[in-house]
Amino acid sequence: MLKYSTYRSIYENVPVQTMKSPETWIHQLKSRIESIPFIKLLFILLIVASFWTGAYSVFAGGMDKPTGEKQVIVQYGDSLWRIASLHKPADMDTRVYLDSIRRMNGLKGPDIQAGEVLSLPVW
Repeated sequence: MLKYSTYRSIYENVPVQTMKSPETWIHQLKSRIESIPFIKLLFILLIVASFWTGAYSVFAGGMDKPTGEKQVIVQYGDSLWRIASLHKPADMDTRVYLDSIRRMNGLKGPDIQAGEVLSLPVW
C-alpha cells in the first residue's frame, strides 16, 4: 500500500448545509388563523352558510300554540304523511305539521291503523 497519496477528498472543508424542515399543515393553519382577514372571511362564510341551509328559516302559520283540534278517523290506505299533507295549513311545512300530529297523539313512529282516531292541531 502506498504510504502517501495525492487523493484529495471533495468533502473536506465544505460547510454542511442543513435543510429547513418543511412547515407542516398545522403550522400553516396556525399562521393563517392568526391573520385577521382570514378570521373575518371565515365568520362571513359561516353566516352565509347558516342562512343558505335554512338554519334561520321562520315558519309562517303561527307556530306558537294550536288554537284548537279536530278529529280524523284513519281510513284503510291512509298514511300519517297523507293525512298531514291534506289537513295542514297552506303556509306550513308538512314535516312540521306531521311532527305536531305525532306529539299531540303520543305516536312514536309513523305507524297508524285503520279505524284509529287522530287529533289534528288547528292553527
